[in-house]
Amino acid sequence: MTAKRRLVPTPPLRFGDGRECTFPASLAVATGVDYDWLMGCSGAAFTATIDREGWDPLAATPRDPGTLALAARAAGVRLDNVPPPFDDDLRPFVLARIEEALDEKLLPVVRGISGPPEFGLIVGCDGTTIDCQTFFDRDAKPTRVGWDAFRDEDHGGLLFLDRLAEPHPRALLAREALDHAVEGASASRDAILAWIGGLRDDARWTDPKHAGSSAFADHAMRATLCDRRRAAARFLRGLRAVFPDAPGADLIVAAESYGHAADAVARGGLGPFDAGVAVRFQDVGRRRGLANFLEKALEHESAGLAAIADARAHIR
Repeated sequence: MTAKRRLVPTPPLRFGDGRECTFPASLAVATGVDYDWLMGCSGAAFTATIDREGWDPLAATPRDPGTLALAARAAGVRLDNVPPPFDDDLRPFVLARIEEALDEKLLPVVRGISGPPEFGLIVGCDGTTIDCQTFFDRDAKPTRVGWDAFRDEDHGGLLFLDRLAEPHPRALLAREALDHAVEGASASRDAILAWIGGLRDDARWTDPKHAGSSAFADHAMRATLCDRRRAAARFLRGLRAVFPDAPGADLIVAAESYGHAADAVARGGLGPFDAGVAVRFQDVGRRRGLANFLEKALEHESAGLAAIADARAHIR
């Protein structure tokens, strides 16, 4: 007899809605914690990452264990990594854990269950099939899969969420977030400079096949970076409520600087990627212009980091 299906209603996960970083977006839905708070406290709002050689667009989203752990900490949970494959003896235990998570409305995070190894959520099951909400769903309905979809950590990797006995104080998390922003600035700047160098490396764009994939990667990286910087601006503005007694001018300046950085990135073009976008990358002047927009974004980020450092000096 087939078990009754458990299904937890959740909002759709979609690219282009201002939540381009799939792990914080999934974690925000799973825990009910604000996306910008998770982006800021994890440091993801202030950083940039790039695959310097291959320009794999997946490298643009935060996925390193340190960032994931910081996001979970800000959400008041601990991550329990349970990698597949799951043999016949292990499946009942994994299923029981999934059912428990669904009952508690603390949805498991799953990676690469449908499409590329980005993150999504398990939102339902009936004992034999499992419902997943992902960024690659074809419509509003969850993607339904069997156990064969759980192949390895990049294709069905599970992260269960355990609530912390005592969540960390918001003021502590916010202070650490400001410190992370400053500490990670050099690596982030280097990543963006490598991106700029790639746009100005005409040899990268001579092969039509690789030029097309590089154009898609640039477009995806642009959307992700713009999302990160907009999240940074919103996060910094929200800190006035966390530190009501601290001088607020520096936080406002920092927020405005990151907002201007996002605007500079967005000038390179956002929205769906299509053939018209790819064709524009064949023009040397167009690529030079994209590189110039990123340089302008770096200038705004430098101003924002200086303001964060000034604000941090007055926040205890």
